[in-house]
Amino acid sequence: MSDAPAPAPAPAPVVRKFKASDLPLTQAKRAAVDSLAHSFKKKGGYDAERKQVWAKFETSDYEAQVTKHILEVAEKEIDKNPTQLLTLERTKAAALIDGALDRSGVYQKAEEAISSLINRGAIEAQLRELRRAEIGDEEAEKERLLGAKTDEEYAAETAARREERERVRAELQAVEEKKRQLEREIKEKEDAKRREEEKAAREARRKKEKE
Repeated sequence: MSDAPAPAPAPAPVVRKFKASDLPLTQAKRAAVDSLAHSFKKKGGYDAERKQVWAKFETSDYEAQVTKHILEVAEKEIDKNPTQLLTLERTKAAALIDGALDRSGVYQKAEEAISSLINRGAIEAQLRELRRAEIGDEEAEKERLLGAKTDEEYAAETAARREERERVRAELQAVEEKKRQLEREIKEKEDAKRREEEKAAREARRKKEKE
């Protein structure tokens, strides 16, 4: 009898990629981020980077690979439904093929390819230079150090804050339960005392009536 196959290793945890909107920023910091993005765009930073990325994409193998994949998916769809696709209006046929392309993952792969061509270091350097001009070298350096946290560190901090909120919530619930228990005990004692007083009053009346 052959040995049982070894269990597959557990998949590595997926680290969430944080966006600016996910981060615990104050209103003032969010306003600063928006202002910085506006300044970067106004000075042509986005346009320049887009042109560079597109130029890299066109001269790399990525464009040929994406084009080839698109044609392969389109041909497969036509082979599967030749009558339908070739007789439909162009817009409807294009929509069907577009859906097939989306399901095939070609768009996601293209996005990943383009994302890999973005010079994030150069963009960050330009943004920090703009920020330095706004608030000065010392404050800009403080922000750089604070912003140097990785996605993993942000994920850990988010989890820690969530655990702390749960702990505080549990403690508050325990305090509320103790408060309710104390209120019940006080009420029970008051009710018992009232019953004793009423009993004593009845006995006093009966005794007085006998006299």
